[in-house]
Order: sequence, then C-alpha cells, then structure tokens
Amino acid sequence: MLDNAVSRDAITKGNSMKIGLLGLVHSDWTDVDYNKIRFAAELGFHGVGAHLSVPASTITDELAHHVKSVYDDQKMPFLQIWGPYPSIVTPDETIRKAGVEGARDLVRLCAKIGVPESGVRPTSMNPRGDWWPHPDNYKPETEERLFKSLMEILETGEDLGIDIVLETHVTTTLNTAARIRKIIERTGSKRLKINLDPCNFVGDLQIACNPAPMIHEIFDLLGEFIATVHLKDYTTEDRFTVHIAETVIGTGMMDFDTILKRVQQVKPDGYVVIEHLPINLISVAKTNLTAKIKALGIPLG
Repeated sequence: MLDNAVSRDAITKGNSMKIGLLGLVHSDWTDVDYNKIRFAAELGFHGVGAHLSVPASTITDELAHHVKSVYDDQKMPFLQIWGPYPSIVTPDETIRKAGVEGARDLVRLCAKIGVPESGVRPTSMNPRGDWWPHPDNYKPETEERLFKSLMEILETGEDLGIDIVLETHVTTTLNTAARIRKIIERTGSKRLKINLDPCNFVGDLQIACNPAPMIHEIFDLLGEFIATVHLKDYTTEDRFTVHIAETVIGTGMMDFDTILKRVQQVKPDGYVVIEHLPINLISVAKTNLTAKIKALGIPLG
C-alpha cells in the first residue's frame, strides 16, 4: 500500500509491528525540513503522517513535492495526510459541500505525492470545533448527512486509488463500533478504512477503569477495516464532574497489553501510531511503547 519510492527495509520484514508518528508535522508545511523528519528517523519510527493547518487546496505543487522529497531523503514512509475543512454533517448544504470539497482536496494532495491514505474527520454539529460535543451529533439525520458526505469523498478516493481513513470519537456521529461498522458496510467501498483509536472510545468512568471489554468489542467489530491503530494513554482527574485526560503512553490507565495483542492478531504487520504529544515527550512515549511491545514478545519492524 505504501509508495514504492518511500518503502523502508523494515516494511519487508513480514509480520512485524511498526511504530508510526503523528503530530510532528502539523503546520502549513513550510517548516518541514531534513531535521524534522530526521528526528523521527533517529528515534526509530517506521512511518510519519502529517497534518495541515491550512486547506489542502492552498498547498502548491512545489511545496507538496518538497515535503515528499524530505520524507524520501530519510526513506521514511509518508503514512497519511490530515487537514481542516468545514463541517460535513451540517444541514447547511453550502457549508457541507465546501467541507466535502476540502476533504476531496486532501485526497487529491495524497494522490499527487504518493501518500496512500487520506484522513477524514466526521466533524460536529458544534460550531466551536470538530471534536466538541453536540446533542444533534447522534441524530439519524446527522448520520445520513455524514453518509452522504462520505460517499462523495469516496468517489474521489476510488478515482485516484487513495484509501479514505476515518477518525472517530465518542463525541461525534461515529461514536460506537456498531454504528461505525454499519456506516462502513453501507458505503460498500473497500477504500473506506478506520484509524482505530481505543482512547477515543473511552467515554465514561466504567470504561476508563476497565477498558479491556471495550477494546475487545471494537477490535471484534472493526478489526477488518483497520488502516492504522492510534495510541494514546489517559488518566482520570480528581474532580466532581467526570474528567478523563490524555497522558503519555505508559503513564496512565490504558490497557496496552490487550490492544497490542489484538493488533498482532488482526493486523500483525500494521502500524501503531503515537500522536497528540509535544516534541519533548515523543521520545518518552516511543521508549515506553517499544518496551511494551518487546515485553509481549511481539516482532517489531
């Protein structure tokens, strides 16, 4: 699935788990240089994705090919591209269409530089942010608009040979494994995948304190659709209302033993991707995750 020009030796090692990184590149891409990608290579990452802070349509061909050349220089697989666009679930058809076109622009950018996966956020009915909660996110009509938008984005993915990869969260329309599977199967597209992020399914204290049943459920229902597995850790805060906060991998409550064993079962040569960390904490998370993988006896690329 990865572009031949950026394949690394580790990817040819058979069924070895690989560690990817998101968050290192999160900008308008003018800051992507040798040192940035070399940082990931020196830490032993097997692939790096990228976020855009600006619409994909604003990225010039020259800049796009420069960024790709930096990855190629380090023989670093370019995993995925993510970026901003308007809501794709809003009842305002003008805004929804603009959101779909923005997501399609990400797909076109992927095709232009040989990145195999284009990320899609389900967005929210909350005007303050794509991931912020809103009661209408769970309504059937919102799900219908999301489905319509995904079908339109998938047209471009099918035409250009790019996988469309969903990011999900309990605050969004894609809030349960059953609903996500239903939507994926309803599209009928082999191009629609998921970034399985167990942390994003932790919506209450019962799950937070005992995540293993939730982990098994999401892998049972969604394992066949996995593109990558995103890894974060979490902790609960001592407050009267429920607060579950992200923390560095290996310092919180997430059951990584169960996650990693299930990844090995359903996608043994797949990527587990570290994300949402500042630069100074990436190496700590990488060290902790590597140690956990090795302790479980899982082959690492």
